[in-house]
Amino acid sequence: MWGELWQILSYEFFEDTEDLVGIESRVKELESCLAIGSNDVRIIGVLGMGGIGKTTLARVVFRRVSKKFEGCCFLRNVREVCEKDGLIPLQQQLIRKIFNESMNIQDVDEGVFVIKNRLHHKRILLIVDDVNQLDQLKKLVGKHNWFGFGSRVIITTRDKHLLRILEVDEIFEAEGLSDEEALHLLSLKAFKKGHPPKDYLELSKDVVQYTKGLPLAIEIFGSLFFKRSINHWKSILIRLKEFPEPAILQVLKISYDELHKTEKKI
Repeated sequence: MWGELWQILSYEFFEDTEDLVGIESRVKELESCLAIGSNDVRIIGVLGMGGIGKTTLARVVFRRVSKKFEGCCFLRNVREVCEKDGLIPLQQQLIRKIFNESMNIQDVDEGVFVIKNRLHHKRILLIVDDVNQLDQLKKLVGKHNWFGFGSRVIITTRDKHLLRILEVDEIFEAEGLSDEEALHLLSLKAFKKGHPPKDYLELSKDVVQYTKGLPLAIEIFGSLFFKRSINHWKSILIRLKEFPEPAILQVLKISYDELHKTEKKI
């Protein structure tokens, strides 16, 4: 009872987007792709490089529209969970969230049978976050006819080919921040205000150019530069051009590791 009540209340909580610069326009675009008023089943892919904000966007939309569905589930970090524990925990989580009950699934095929048969008559919202393998989609999303009329599925991924194979209804390509948005986000993280001080403005613009609108990079650099002197900013920028920040490299490396050998050489 308490678990069900908490789930209902948590969907009603206001999503604080004050620090999520540029999120509102992107949320409206993705909501438009969902076309929630129509009674068909729609599967939407959110495509973009690591650190671009796919998961954040999906989370905000999930919070905004979840109360319009009979059941909701946000499967986070699918790639990571599969590498560690396989698909069964994700299938169990999907069933638990939608039906508010636990089920002991013995194998992945049994999970597929349960999901597509029990979801067939239910109007749900499902987010499948950070997908990197076709098998993940086959065992968690399957086809449109797995879901009840009016259902919506959002898949976040770095791999456009997966979305094409699944034949999603639409692909929403997540874009980086504009220079103005990036400057605003950097200022929030580095100075706790909406715009950089005058004496830091040019250095801040240099950082914006360096990050190329990648929100993750801007947030990391903003924290790195917080309460630092101008000289410190300059020395850090020089160092970063020689030795990029490890936290950013790690996120980008995931995309690199998944490329074919030929693509890696290129």
